[in-house]
Amino acid sequence: MKKKWLMLGSAVGISSIVMVTTGFSAMASTSGYDAYKSALKNTKTVQNVAVQAAAALQDNGNVLASANGSFKVSLDTKTASGSADVVAKGTQQSLSFYKQNDQTVLKSNASDVYFVKQEGMKKHKTEKKLNETEIPQQVETVIDALVGNLKDYVAVDTKTDGSKEIAIQLDNAQIPTVVNALAPIAIKEATKGENDGENKDNAENANELPFKEDYLKNAAPQLTQDIKIEKVSIKAMINANNYISHQEADVTVSGKDDSGTAHQVTLHLQADLSGYNSTTPETIDLAGKTVQTLKHDHKGKQHDE
Repeated sequence: MKKKWLMLGSAVGISSIVMVTTGFSAMASTSGYDAYKSALKNTKTVQNVAVQAAAALQDNGNVLASANGSFKVSLDTKTASGSADVVAKGTQQSLSFYKQNDQTVLKSNASDVYFVKQEGMKKHKTEKKLNETEIPQQVETVIDALVGNLKDYVAVDTKTDGSKEIAIQLDNAQIPTVVNALAPIAIKEATKGENDGENKDNAENANELPFKEDYLKNAAPQLTQDIKIEKVSIKAMINANNYISHQEADVTVSGKDDSGTAHQVTLHLQADLSGYNSTTPETIDLAGKTVQTLKHDHKGKQHDE
């Protein structure tokens, strides 16, 4: 089971990815970049947090899909819970999930079946340490080098209560050349159809599972020609305790599909964080419930057991 539903809860992760892939340009002072980076680091130290997240996908002004989610995540106890509602192509899906006891539990509101996936073995302590300390420092160094003097143009507005608003707006001409060069490749991969074997597996899984894993992805048009990023807008609110409390991003991409039809696709993502270090995820008692176990085969795909 791909964990795309859990991605809605990763507000800090979303903001990090957007920063890396877009670079920064055209707004205010060096302190904006430093303020955001400081808040991002501080927010990543939170042991538990509540997240309200939303996403929307539009094509030529028409809404193709939307999603709303509510999540509670605890890093110290390695637990999480939440729910998400997704509307795509006129069809709605609702999903609840729980991460507890080294298991991930998923349930569609349209079914009484609870799908359970056992987590794999814990990583070696050395590998864990490398992932949690050395790699983030390396990533930060790379980002700083790529951003260069562009960090001077990230806007910051400091409020009287000590909170800050960070804003970044880029049009096509301001987006770094390397990003625009790589964007068509990434977008083609993100929107293309799967190969025949995977389509067959997906069809079989659709009959077994009461929810679709690629609901949002399948709603997007498949762009193959003249692809370019038209606009990127990022906003963040940092509270007086230097935590990111709100994050939103809008990315507009233009291009054509195989038939030559022009598309202007806009993806909107936003998340509100609260309950820092005072949030406890819900748990689910599976006793007496209908349970199906999901497992990986030798190729890494998941099937019912």
